[in-house]
Amino acid sequence: MDKRWRCTVCGYIHTGDSPPDICPICGVDASFFELVTEEGEAKAPAPVPAKPVPNQLDKAASIRQALYRISYGLYIITAHAEGKDNGQCANTCFQITSEPARIAIGINKQNYTHELIQKSGKFGVSVLSQTGHDYARGFGYRSGRDVNKFEGLAVHRGESGVLLLDDVLVTMEAVVSGQLDCGTHTLFLGDVTGGEILQEGDPMTYAYFRASK
Repeated sequence: MDKRWRCTVCGYIHTGDSPPDICPICGVDASFFELVTEEGEAKAPAPVPAKPVPNQLDKAASIRQALYRISYGLYIITAHAEGKDNGQCANTCFQITSEPARIAIGINKQNYTHELIQKSGKFGVSVLSQTGHDYARGFGYRSGRDVNKFEGLAVHRGESGVLLLDDVLVTMEAVVSGQLDCGTHTLFLGDVTGGEILQEGDPMTYAYFRASK
């Protein structure tokens, strides 16, 4: 029976006789992996002290590896304009201020959701739980210009008009109050106008999605 190894940095699980040379999620080497036992499955792994990296990479590789260390959640960003609905999976959504409640999202300019947000000046956020893999795939691997991503899903329409998922931890609605051109993406700043707490649980992270898909 193959052994299971957990990356102590991002949580990725590798199956095999030995840990991988490099974690495919966060890029750390085999020394950061621990053997998963039945006892270890039942409790969270103990924190592992940080280790100095003996061999420095070239500048481009160092930047790439540094970016891998940034923790991301996974969210479904939705928009509605001119009678059209769309949504996409995104990993850039974060709080800016609490008073007023203000968040920011990063959206690729080529995405249909970007077009609808630009037209309406509004967007919705559905925060996925750790069982939200199908939502991440359904909203992340297809274009809303070609398919109706909401078909067959349990959704409701918020006060702002955007569709929001039912089977998620929380939802938020926001009105765009500013935006920043970031080249391929736009960073939309939004004032939060509504929020719902729908479920209790841990949110989906990008590392968890990759490790458990």
